Amino acid sequence: MDDCIIVRYGEIALKSDQTRKWWNKTLLENMKDCLEKNNITYSSIDVKLGRLIVYTEEKKEASIALRSVFGITSLSPAVRVEADFEKIKDKCLELSNNKGKKFRVSTRRITKEFPMTSDKVNGALGAFLKEKLDLEVNLTNFDFEMGIEFLDGYAYLFTERIKTFGGLPIGVQGKVICLVSSGIDSPVAAWLLMKRGCQVDLMHFKVTEEGYKKYTKIKEILQKFSYGHEIKDYVIDGVPYLSNTKQKLCEKGKDKWMCIFCKKRFLQEAERTCNEEGYLAIITGENLGQVASQTLKNLVLLDSTVKVTVLRPVLTYDKNEIVGMARIIGTYEISKEKEPKCPFTPNYPMTSGSAEELHNIEMMIWD
Repeated sequence: MDDCIIVRYGEIALKSDQTRKWWNKTLLENMKDCLEKNNITYSSIDVKLGRLIVYTEEKKEASIALRSVFGITSLSPAVRVEADFEKIKDKCLELSNNKGKKFRVSTRRITKEFPMTSDKVNGALGAFLKEKLDLEVNLTNFDFEMGIEFLDGYAYLFTERIKTFGGLPIGVQGKVICLVSSGIDSPVAAWLLMKRGCQVDLMHFKVTEEGYKKYTKIKEILQKFSYGHEIKDYVIDGVPYLSNTKQKLCEKGKDKWMCIFCKKRFLQEAERTCNEEGYLAIITGENLGQVASQTLKNLVLLDSTVKVTVLRPVLTYDKNEIVGMARIIGTYEISKEKEPKCPFTPNYPMTSGSAEELHNIEMMIWD
């Protein structure tokens, strides 16, 4: 008998043999990184037919830690026994005790060595547990599920199936840089690109000390999801540029353009870093129409100021949906901490800027 955790994945299974081997290897390395960083001891990890089996006596701690590894769709703390029906019955009896009154048995023969069909195992084991523990079989409204997976001559027994975030293993889609403030949206944008397999590094435009401190806390939270990749960050002191730009715009009566100038400078700093460090895209937390400056026309204008691809993963989400994700990630309470309002934000931001007008204003203030 061996204590273990069954780790399941989703999209990886749909890929070609070559891609699946690569992604499996990446997921395996990310899982090892997770276990080691959380000081969890394990003896081995087996890769078997859509499963990764982690052999560890610290099943509870490992299950909690592995939930944050992208690419995993679910996991189950389990026990491995020989595929002998009497031994299976005895161990299932032990595992089912005090789990509740209503139950069901779910069997899957991943490999087919065991002679009984899944339905026959479900029926025989269900009847056995019902009689021994005075339980009620209920296939839809159950207190617990007695799960069995047959694989390579063994039976893996479990009573819990923990859902995780899914996605792709970090590292299979290249590296990107995310513009992260101290607000709610941009940390969610970074997290979503991690979920899709990107190595995400961060860039912060420092305006206030309070905002910067919040950003450093947000980075620490995001690192807890970035197994397989140590997050690198770039901090830009935005005050000198913003102070000078605001003064010049106000002198020309063009202060409503301040947000566009700010975002343009931020994107261009990121573009320079992309070209120097090999990042494939810039990520932002901009949403369509959420604030006055985030109109579609303005976003198109901003994209035209850089040659690197700009991705906005939260573009179509409602604010409540973004807040919900921020709560799940753990960044919401940090983002809601009080900080001074940005001193450079105009009372009435430009909502429909054009490339021609932006060029004319730049010529005007930098002449």
